[in-house]
Amino acid sequence: MKYTTVLGKKVSKMSLGTVQFGLHYGIANDVGKPEESQSADMMNYALKNGVTSIDTARAYGDSEEIIGRFFKGYSGEIPFISTKVPPYQNIDDIAGLEKHIIESVETSLQCLGLHKVDNIMLHNGVSLTINGDRTAKIMGDLIKRGYCDMVGASVYNASEIDKMLSYEQYTVTQIPMSIFDQRLINTGYVDKLSKREYTVFVRSVFLQGLFFLDPEKITDPILLEHACPGILKLRDLAEKEGMSIAEMAISFLRDYPGVTSLVLGSDNVDQVSSNIHYFDAHPLSEETNSILKKTFADVNIPEIMKVLSRPK
Repeated sequence: MKYTTVLGKKVSKMSLGTVQFGLHYGIANDVGKPEESQSADMMNYALKNGVTSIDTARAYGDSEEIIGRFFKGYSGEIPFISTKVPPYQNIDDIAGLEKHIIESVETSLQCLGLHKVDNIMLHNGVSLTINGDRTAKIMGDLIKRGYCDMVGASVYNASEIDKMLSYEQYTVTQIPMSIFDQRLINTGYVDKLSKREYTVFVRSVFLQGLFFLDPEKITDPILLEHACPGILKLRDLAEKEGMSIAEMAISFLRDYPGVTSLVLGSDNVDQVSSNIHYFDAHPLSEETNSILKKTFADVNIPEIMKVLSRPK
């Protein structure tokens, strides 16, 4: 496992995503939300095997509560913790905005059993545009209050990144990126974030497990058109590279300049173990890296996301 130092703390290239702890999440998840004991086992295994970063959010069901109860019995060093403030969309209610953010953060800290976390982000880029100036000031004040060391936003597209970069308070972000979704690479936004020395977490590395579905068993017409051909190509390229699809997907992003950590969720300890081992995969050959960039430059991600965003 490789690490990046962020404000004096080691952040592992893999961050343990915890949305599954609190919600039934992922297109390839056919077992539902794990038992709390299973979530505890996943955290324990990850922290004992090189993972030093955990990602959660107020909106992830009871994920924060489960993490907090785990930490009560944990004797090791507390990892780098990222959590998120859910959106507040009442444009005219400035007082309500500040109350919403402060109460959300204080609730997160109480649930986690911590006085402070490392990173607090807005959970949705829309929050950057609704009372953006006021929101940025309130978020920046979270650092002054001692609630965290850095603030930022989880974003979805280039326009949200542009808005985020216009505020000096924000220094960390979470972005969607995968072999299928190279939009922020191709438009230069990952490089732009790197130049601004942002801490960059990447989510949706496996597109919620889409990469691991059997194309022969997929029946959804959108996925048949926009995902199945790509999955078959991934299988072929991974075999030629002597890697699994998971190893190839991770290596493609792990070694991209400016990427701090990849957020990977899991349904059980075996998946956590496998994910950790995938980070030991060899770097992609220049030829394969080039082929991946060309082959998947124009995947219709918005169409695929229509399927992935459907409620369970």
